[in-house]
Amino acid sequence: MNQTIKTVIQPVAASLLLLALTACSPPADTASEKAAETSSTQSKSDFPHSFEKVAKNTWVMHGPRELPNPQNKGFMNNPGIVKTSAGLVIIDPGSTLQVGENVLAEVKKISDEDIVAVFNTHVHGDHWLANQAVKAAYPDVKIYGHTNMLAEIEDGAGDTWVQLMDSMTEGASKGTIVVGPDNAVENARVIKVGDTTFKIHNYGVAHTKTDIMIEVVENSVVFLGDNVLALRIPRTSDGTFQGNITAINNILKSGAKTYVPGHGPTGDKTMVEAYLGYLTLVYDAAKKAFEEDLDSSDVLAITKKTTTAYKDWPGYKELLGPQGAQAYSEVEAAEF
Repeated sequence: MNQTIKTVIQPVAASLLLLALTACSPPADTASEKAAETSSTQSKSDFPHSFEKVAKNTWVMHGPRELPNPQNKGFMNNPGIVKTSAGLVIIDPGSTLQVGENVLAEVKKISDEDIVAVFNTHVHGDHWLANQAVKAAYPDVKIYGHTNMLAEIEDGAGDTWVQLMDSMTEGASKGTIVVGPDNAVENARVIKVGDTTFKIHNYGVAHTKTDIMIEVVENSVVFLGDNVLALRIPRTSDGTFQGNITAINNILKSGAKTYVPGHGPTGDKTMVEAYLGYLTLVYDAAKKAFEEDLDSSDVLAITKKTTTAYKDWPGYKELLGPQGAQAYSEVEAAEF
């Protein structure tokens, strides 16, 4: 296995395992029974999520904030729909086969037109494993993802996500298989779908090494993936603070009116700037600690004072310390 790719995949698996450890699991002898019960009682009509219009020809389904579990079948992201003259385009259809089937049922309430393209924002499976359902319903659909995402899936990252989703949903996602992107894209690639222009933005390592942000030019909308989250602190261990900050500053130059985060409510640039503020404060605290010859553990004391505006965001208490240490390591590495 290529060592560079192996290095990428290991943090992905590690952060997923951390997520899995925080999920509450029943005893082993009841897990399969509960999963079967959930699967038999939750039909598509029970799916409690729907799309809402956020801009011209653009809809978003804002997923729940809780971690993957048997009831939500792993659903936690923000799938998007863009209506074009050539058909529908989906951004990040969701996390499992079952989620994808439910998302497609909700798409039908918006339009009966065919889905002609899918964009996957990055390699984390909660955003794209539902490709399987889209491909089954629309075999000719084109699925786009960053070149690095295709490479990581080929090297096993997708299988890791399938296994972890199955574990966290206690079997409720059973039947989900890896259906990754089949069209690789890079920064500045422009894809025309009917009358609508999709511009790809990638500025190196940000949330991961596989990120793309999708600008829908005519609609003045940007789908940010997990480069930006709203009202929630994400795990950052698969990317870098400086890279994420750079990516956000660049995407703000698009001047879009509407921004769709990977998780949390859609908003304007103030939502993006709020998340940018958190990343910047953590990195600046790490830089201050380094310059004052303090230890990485001292970053936490600084950030507890500077980031109080974010203290109610889910993940803040658990992740502030580790993220300060990560930022310190990045500052340290930049000096050598």
